Amino acid sequence: DQPLLPSQKVVWEGFDTASVIQQSRSVGISFTERKNRLKQMKAERINANSKNTEYQEGNDHVSLQSNKSSTVSLSKEDFVQMTVIGQFNLGFLLALGMDGHLWILDQHACDEIYNFEKLCKETKIHEQKLIAPLPLELSPSEENCVVEHMDVFESNGFRFSYDATKPPRHRLCLTALPHSGSGGDGRKAVQFGPEDVGALCGMLGADGASSSSGYIAGSGTGADGSGSMGNNAVRRHAGAGGAIIRLPKAVAMFASRACRRSIMIGDHLSQKQMEDIITKLRNADQPWNCPHGRPTIRHITDLLEGLLGDERDAAKRVTAGHNMALMSQE
Repeated sequence: DQPLLPSQKVVWEGFDTASVIQQSRSVGISFTERKNRLKQMKAERINANSKNTEYQEGNDHVSLQSNKSSTVSLSKEDFVQMTVIGQFNLGFLLALGMDGHLWILDQHACDEIYNFEKLCKETKIHEQKLIAPLPLELSPSEENCVVEHMDVFESNGFRFSYDATKPPRHRLCLTALPHSGSGGDGRKAVQFGPEDVGALCGMLGADGASSSSGYIAGSGTGADGSGSMGNNAVRRHAGAGGAIIRLPKAVAMFASRACRRSIMIGDHLSQKQMEDIITKLRNADQPWNCPHGRPTIRHITDLLEGLLGDERDAAKRVTAGHNMALMSQE
């Protein structure tokens, strides 16, 4: 009878009892250091004397009430130190902070706010020259506003001619209007008009913010840029003091485009994709909500006590194995 497997000689190289004991000691020290760090974090929380605080949001941090006696704070710097645990229900990410707090992130909302801010900062609104200059009848405050903030209007795609010989309110004529395509998705292009001059003047603080037609820009409810009053993105971000002041129509357009090009609920993500999402939040100006107001991240629970218990149990097992190794060596 022949053996089922051929006989092979096994040779162990680079392996001895001393190295095993040394490795065991290193692991034991590592467990002890992590346990001490967790104990220190627990002591710092107790000494923090947190107050009962309602939900507070800022550009660089967010604070929310975790229970009746404590408040959990999260800053943008904390995103860098988060550890991704995995994806839940093909729509959410679970991440563990360095302080032992467990967080859940909306993968679509996180990607959407990053794409939205990028569009607002980088998109150049093209201009469409008019066949003939279009006279404007603005209030004195509006006319001065356009002259003083000409760079803002030009960055939004407007071009003007100015005639100082004409009477006030009639010195400006439109020579070009903003123009935007469909964004490559086949949707109808957003239309801009003279009324948007008044809208931008109003955002810059001018009085009598309406065009000669009496129409205040953004009085509709569409989400494609044709209106703003019913659009959460416009209410939250139009004229919000960013690097570039954007028209309400442009804000609604960017929000719609950011939504369609972002990671969707139901998309399977790799480990790297999940880590990239959290990194993008660190680089966002306002990462706490999507353009339409949906939260990007929420606190689940505090795992510090559980982690501390796990480290304590693991350290005991390593110490027990280490003692056995020493006995066998002797």
